[in-house]
Amino acid sequence: MLPLLDRFDQHDYDIITANAKEKKVAEGGHVFVEGKPSNEIFFILRGVVRVYKEITPEKEITVFVRSKMDSVGEIGIFSGDTYSNSAQAMTETVLYVIERETMERIMAENGRIGLHFTRWIAESLEASKAKLRDYLSFGSEGAVASFFIRAANSSGKQMPDGILIKEQFAVQDIAKHLGISRETASRIISRWKQEQMLEKRYRHYLIKDLESFRQMLSCETCGVHNCVL
Repeated sequence: MLPLLDRFDQHDYDIITANAKEKKVAEGGHVFVEGKPSNEIFFILRGVVRVYKEITPEKEITVFVRSKMDSVGEIGIFSGDTYSNSAQAMTETVLYVIERETMERIMAENGRIGLHFTRWIAESLEASKAKLRDYLSFGSEGAVASFFIRAANSSGKQMPDGILIKEQFAVQDIAKHLGISRETASRIISRWKQEQMLEKRYRHYLIKDLESFRQMLSCETCGVHNCVL
């Protein structure tokens, strides 16, 4: 899915940056926290941000992972007075920050920016709907398969023997992303390694049989194309 800022022409991009202030967030730091006033929207100049929902104090589920030239916080400023999710920097991150009132004024004065926002949000909601389909309809195994398909689409590199996921993920990262236990994720991944569907290569996963994952989720019946993390 094309990041939000990459959809703007130079004129519209300059409008955004001229009305923004720069903010740095250390790795592990929060960009915003669920339940806090949604007064700002954030554009990612550099870094990676995970948007997640806390289910219990011990369990989280990742809603989106967004990176350079994309945005977070849009659900908060356009749908209510507080953020409905939390956002955490996965790496050292630099953001452009625009206050709610300023963003509303920009969109009211520039229909082209508003149109790009509308299309981007619609595509994001479509991706979320597809993710829920995978997680709820196919159980824990389907959720893990969905994770690997999305990771391949987000940062996969075609190799002679499969698709190498360039980003590093520990089993705990995958479990946290899906809201399942580490033990469940580890059991599923270990079995797939034994079945030669997956391989761990220098801290990176190599998907050796992507088609089996796609069949597991009946991907041929799904009309959504924005299958990314």
